[in-house]
Amino acid sequence: MGLLDNLERGIEKAVRGAFSGRGGSLGPVEIATAVRRHMDRESKTIAEGQHLAPNLYKIRLAGEDFSEAKKYGVALAEELCEEILRHAESQGYTLLGPVKATFVKNTELKRGQLSIESRTDKDPQSSPVAPQQSSPAAGPSAAAPLPATMSQPTVTPPPATAPAPALQPTASLEYEEQTYPLRPDSTVIGRSTSADVTVPDTGVSRKHLELFRSGGAWYARDLGSTNGSYVDGEQLTGDAPKVQLVDGALISLGNARLRFRQS
Repeated sequence: MGLLDNLERGIEKAVRGAFSGRGGSLGPVEIATAVRRHMDRESKTIAEGQHLAPNLYKIRLAGEDFSEAKKYGVALAEELCEEILRHAESQGYTLLGPVKATFVKNTELKRGQLSIESRTDKDPQSSPVAPQQSSPAAGPSAAAPLPATMSQPTVTPPPATAPAPALQPTASLEYEEQTYPLRPDSTVIGRSTSADVTVPDTGVSRKHLELFRSGGAWYARDLGSTNGSYVDGEQLTGDAPKVQLVDGALISLGNARLRFRQS
């Protein structure tokens, strides 16, 4: 569970506490609630039984609230993206493109206030960047973005403090016409950006499936996912928690289909 859906988690308490103080309280839960209401208000009917919701969100915060949010870097925005995906799934909303959330400082707002601007864009050009403080822009607001996107699958490198292990091209995954080399010993697949291979499908759990090597062979193991994992149509269950992979094996996670390749 992330910042936005479990108040008893330690990091949630820390972030929520940072937003509390004189002039009101504005924490991740309040921000997420406001975004969900904004999604419901801005969703549009595009066909019978189908509703289109915005996928790009700009959240304007007062100076003090923005300064506190900035301390947590892209993590807070990533968690908000996760919450947007969860709400879209629960309400049956269609998202035209990748989800992106950006926080912006606005000097006209008082602490505890926020405003939300959203739009729909199939292929946003902005890419994720590290938080940075920009020079004041002309007018009442100055932007220092903390963006995060849930976009095409990416291989997430380990923290800069630890050298990345060399990727050996002995095994790989094919997904949407792209190839992702597997790590030498273990590769985690999931919707979270902290997974080794990120698959932005709402039917995929944050950490859904692990591919690992043992005795020269590769195996798939479900990590307690909500919707289950399938290899060539066989579900990984408690009776068969893992299955050996062969070249060309089809891995099904939610609506995503990945092909295992071994050279």
